[in-house]
Amino acid sequence: MEYHVLDNGLRLIINRAEAPTVGVAVGVGIGSIYEDKNTRGISHFAEHVVYRAHPNIDLEIEGLGGVSDAYTERTLTMYLFEVIPSELEKLLKLIYRLFSNRKIDSEDLERERQVILSEIKMRNDDPGTVIYDLGPKSLFGDSDYGDPVIGTNESVSSITVKDLVDFLGSYYAPDNMVISIWGPVGIPTNQIIEIFSGWKDKSRRRKMPTMGKGEPIVIKRPVDSAYLSYSWYRDVDNQDPYMMMVRSSLLDFHLVSGLSSYLLSRFRKSGLTYAIDMDRDFLPGTYYYQIVISAVNDKSIDIVKEELTNALLGINEIFNDEDYLRKRLRYFRYLMSDYMRRPLQIAESMTYMELKLGKYDIEEFNKTLEANFRMPLNDLLSNGVWSLIIPE
Repeated sequence: MEYHVLDNGLRLIINRAEAPTVGVAVGVGIGSIYEDKNTRGISHFAEHVVYRAHPNIDLEIEGLGGVSDAYTERTLTMYLFEVIPSELEKLLKLIYRLFSNRKIDSEDLERERQVILSEIKMRNDDPGTVIYDLGPKSLFGDSDYGDPVIGTNESVSSITVKDLVDFLGSYYAPDNMVISIWGPVGIPTNQIIEIFSGWKDKSRRRKMPTMGKGEPIVIKRPVDSAYLSYSWYRDVDNQDPYMMMVRSSLLDFHLVSGLSSYLLSRFRKSGLTYAIDMDRDFLPGTYYYQIVISAVNDKSIDIVKEELTNALLGINEIFNDEDYLRKRLRYFRYLMSDYMRRPLQIAESMTYMELKLGKYDIEEFNKTLEANFRMPLNDLLSNGVWSLIIPE
């Protein structure tokens, strides 16, 4: 494992490992909570237009024997690439051109605007997606923490070429970025460093995000079944961020990972639902959690809410059942083994953790997860807020 901070501030992590492909994850330390409200969604907009800086980008990446993907969160934007090993150097040079470019064509911008507006409409038409936006809104209200990452029709429609050029110039700078490379890297380190060393931009300091106070949300829609969200948060100012991430990952695993997980097996056994998911995010000073229960019979809503409350109150039960924990540990090891076979996922996690925590050793993180596997987690729970989408 190599960790380098270039003279321009770029953090470069390289792990030379045997694999059929090479994963490259480029993370930018900017997301929706750092945006101005009138341009909410500009981080996601920038994610789209970055690719437009290079003609025929999809063909270029696929022509390197690879794939690409990207996503935007509340605190970061992630770009993911995976190619066959022989084409890594060409990919890295392409990445440099993509991210150091500041030119935005107005026609490209308008095309991407329409794509994003269509994406917003598609999300708003899907209750299974909207329910995830209601969790933060019900907790943090009308604020940077509570607003949807993608923005609104109004905010996205107002974003100009100048807004995007200023945004990219302010935050898409090497001192606000992490690049992780995992796999059979056949290029000398100094050659990789040289590719990015000519980039001299400096980032602007991010704003202090706002965190408001929300309230329960109930939306009536022409849907056949109900969608429920239960969300809560814990202050983390006085806690070790690394261990908070470890324990929150374990909470996610114990609650919803696999058919034998605590919540899924409990709700399936009761016949209440077959779809439970958990979302979580480490925000400045706060760890946010959300449990989403989908496709619920609207006549069973009160029963489902009571069942989840009782389940969370009784979570310590699983730590008293050694046979259950032993079997679940084997499943956990399977998931980790499967995960560590995937170069792109490992590179993504390295970049993600470096941006969030300033730590990047995924193997050490996995060992810490296993060492704390049986640690009770009820102290991560708190009184939360319900949000519902119900049939009209």
